[in-house]
Amino acid sequence: MDEDSLETLVEVRAGRLHVPAQTYERVLDGFPAVALLARDDGWWLIPLKAGAGGLQLKQRNARGDRVIEAQEFLRSQGVDDAQEPMTFSLEFDTGRGAYRFGRTR
Repeated sequence: MDEDSLETLVEVRAGRLHVPAQTYERVLDGFPAVALLARDDGWWLIPLKAGAGGLQLKQRNARGDRVIEAQEFLRSQGVDDAQEPMTFSLEFDTGRGAYRFGRTR
């Protein structure tokens, strides 16, 4: 399987954005934080360099999975903490330098 065909997945669960180690290593390695934005065309994850602020990518386990505390963002988008987990693919937009995922309101 060639690298371009690998899916980059994230999961929204219990007010957090879970980033598997494979996704982190493939698209977010070297970025300690992200910004989350909601636009008409979906949700956006923007990788941020150290010192730029944002939401920290915390290492969750020895495998290297990461988690982003996103309760405030998700609640503003109508996603309750008790909602069933949702899995999304990250789609890179070169024009925005960001990854699109999720849904609109």
